[in-house]
Amino acid sequence: MGRKMVVLAAITVGLLVGERGGVAVFADEPKAPQAIPVVLTLEKSVELALSNHPSLRVASGTQAINEALVGQAQSGFYPQVQGTIARTQRTANSTSTFQGSGVQRATSGSTTPFYQNSVTLNQLLYDFGTTRSQVDAAQFNLQVANSDAETAVQLVVVNVQQAYFNLQQTQRLVTVSEEAVTQFKKHLDLAQGRFKAGVAPKIDVTTAEVDLSNAQLNLITAKNNALVARVTLNNAMGIQTAVPYRVQDPVLPEPYQVSLDEAVARAMRLRPEMISQRAQERAAEAAIKAAQGNFFPTVTSSANYSYNGVEFPLVYNWSVAGTVNIPIFSGFLTKQQVAQARANLLKTKANGDVLGQTILLEVNQALLNLEAARERLKLTAVTVEQAKERLALVEGRYKAGLSNAVEVTDAEVALVTAQTNDVVAMSSYQAAKAQLDRAMGIITPLRSSS
Repeated sequence: MGRKMVVLAAITVGLLVGERGGVAVFADEPKAPQAIPVVLTLEKSVELALSNHPSLRVASGTQAINEALVGQAQSGFYPQVQGTIARTQRTANSTSTFQGSGVQRATSGSTTPFYQNSVTLNQLLYDFGTTRSQVDAAQFNLQVANSDAETAVQLVVVNVQQAYFNLQQTQRLVTVSEEAVTQFKKHLDLAQGRFKAGVAPKIDVTTAEVDLSNAQLNLITAKNNALVARVTLNNAMGIQTAVPYRVQDPVLPEPYQVSLDEAVARAMRLRPEMISQRAQERAAEAAIKAAQGNFFPTVTSSANYSYNGVEFPLVYNWSVAGTVNIPIFSGFLTKQQVAQARANLLKTKANGDVLGQTILLEVNQALLNLEAARERLKLTAVTVEQAKERLALVEGRYKAGLSNAVEVTDAEVALVTAQTNDVVAMSSYQAAKAQLDRAMGIITPLRSSS
């Protein structure tokens, strides 16, 4: 019978939880490591991060905690039922005496049992909105937690994007450095051939050897930077892996235009921080009402049914009561609690003004950075073509004996610099666009080439 009652109680609690929606998001356990593809796309990187990053489990846990706090606040609306089962073994010695009596009080060590079994029900009837305000505050705090969880998601995504674009950049710089080494080797072979033919001085060979050594050093640095960038991306995705992989090369980005007014309007409407801020303000307002409710009476009812006695069968009793609790003086506690709640609202609104200014600054900076990156990308593409043309002309002149090794070195270095600037410009543009999306509260990962 007892086991059946436990089962029925569990089902009842489950139904009550189900009626109020349950926990919004449960904190998941860490997932098993997923296989990393040889060529990692941006979409796959974001997917791995959303499945594995521990900060999202923290945010999910905070959501679950606040959902439970809503349920705790709502419990004040429901009856509170408590059962008591007790057996007391006691002596029955008299504690009083009769004045003028010659009979002395007698004590004995014998004991008798006393059985107490009761069920008490208490129900809040009216408290001038105090419990309702506490529930409202808890629900607004849950909205805050939900918005903060969305902020955590956006931060994880944008960090993955930045790390992905950085790995793209370092990979392409490795390619540029490898091409530079190949180019300087060709120059060395050409200088050695011309020196053996007696049409070029020894310094041309030495200069070409120095240039090749510098290019090889740059290649070592570029490869190390790529390894560090891969580790950084792993960290952004929340994974640990020693499996080598590469990311896709970037494609030419599509035009992206948005006005400052439109960007600011989107940010103020969509940024989860702003949504969280509005919920915090409403929670602070509800907290004031909850504190003010302590100035007013509370009306409660109670019922008690008991079986008591020193021997079986026990004697039953029942009682029903209505109570009005009137606060008269609490040492100004309620007054100070209301003052604290009002001050917290003023502070929360001030934080909202600071947040608005911060978002406005972020949007402005992101727009300016995007425009500058777009202009640099246009220019660097032209510069690469010019540098290639210049190198071809200089090499032709050198083969014909109309130029020297220094001029060839300058042309080769100029091409490497132009290619490096073009790689950096592409990555900067992608990163600037992702940062603008984040500033506006829009997370739309760039499409990788398939």
